[in-house]
Amino acid sequence: MRVHSEPDGVRYETVRIVPFGKEITLPEPVGIHLETEELKNWVR
Repeated sequence: MRVHSEPDGVRYETVRIVPFGKEITLPEPVGIHLETEELKNWVR
């Protein structure tokens, strides 16, 4: 799972990567904890 955040107008400053099945925190303004276990069924 890859989350890009903090755009500067040209690119994203921060990329967070966790394996599917782990929890990842989406940065503000979303600001939630996302459990990625169920997303495994949607990837190849």
